[in-house]
Amino acid sequence: MLRDILLYILLLIFPKEDIYTKQYAINTLHIPKYIYWVDDINVLLCSYGYTQIYNTRTRHMSEIDTCEKCIYGYDRGFVYCKYEHRLIESMREFSTSIFVYDIDGNLLYSKDLFPTVVPLVCTRDYIVLTPAYSFLEQKTYLIDIKRDMFREYEYVRVKREYNGIQEEYITVSERNDLERLIVLDGYYRLWVYEKQIKK
Repeated sequence: MLRDILLYILLLIFPKEDIYTKQYAINTLHIPKYIYWVDDINVLLCSYGYTQIYNTRTRHMSEIDTCEKCIYGYDRGFVYCKYEHRLIESMREFSTSIFVYDIDGNLLYSKDLFPTVVPLVCTRDYIVLTPAYSFLEQKTYLIDIKRDMFREYEYVRVKREYNGIQEEYITVSERNDLERLIVLDGYYRLWVYEKQIKK
């Protein structure tokens, strides 16, 4: 009892510092456009036409059958967004249709849009979209599904510092409790980092 009280007092005076250490690389053929944490150990690696569930503990990977013009998401269960592009003759026509489906293929939402875009982040409540082609004006858009609103979206990327990650990285996907990170480095490799406690 006394030992526990002393340890607690020492932790208050000298708090431990979190350090992340690189554990291993995730061997995948496709660079994910977005990474969702499904639970404490499984992540969803989403690309257009290719989706994997990866277990960060066992390193087991299973593929989800995904259509070529679809990207999966995770929000209170699996969903996926499908897009269709069409040729148009005027700016009054719609060049893209976006559809959101649940895991059973039931249509949850659809919207026609003028800009030629593809979904990047797919959830039940919102969709983040980017231009489909590099020659288009590079803007980010948001569909608020609950309000059925489409607007330009200013995505502000906050570059966080993680003690132990030295190299440049493109993006980091954090587990809710920050115990584990998935890091996409500057060479487009995926790494699993785990938090260690510095004593």
